[in-house]
Amino acid sequence: MPDISVIHTSVASEADASQLADELIRRRLAACVQITGPGRSFYRWQGEVTHEEEWHLTIKTTTAASLQTRTWLETHHPYEVPEIIWSTCQGTIAYANWAGDVVEQ
Repeated sequence: MPDISVIHTSVASEADASQLADELIRRRLAACVQITGPGRSFYRWQGEVTHEEEWHLTIKTTTAASLQTRTWLETHHPYEVPEIIWSTCQGTIAYANWAGDVVEQ
C-alpha cells in the first residue's frame, strides 16, 4: 500500500490555523488539512508551566513532499518553537493517488 505523511502542529488561534491550512493547500504542499479545536495544551516554557488554548492541524501530504512541507511550515509558523511532528502512515491506493495528484512533488 502507498504511504502518506501525516504532520501535526498547533497554533494559538483559529485564524492562524486557517491561514496555515489555506497556504499549505494553495501552495500544493498538502492534499488535506484538518483543523480541530480548541483544545488545551499543558507544557513547560521558559521555566514556567503553561496551559493555553490551541487549535490543532493534521496535515496530509505525500512522503515525497513531506520534507518540503515541514520546512515551509517551520518557516511560516507563528510560534518561536513550533510543534511539528510527523509519521508515515499507510493509505489506500485511491487516497494516495489523489494526494499525489494534488500535491506538487
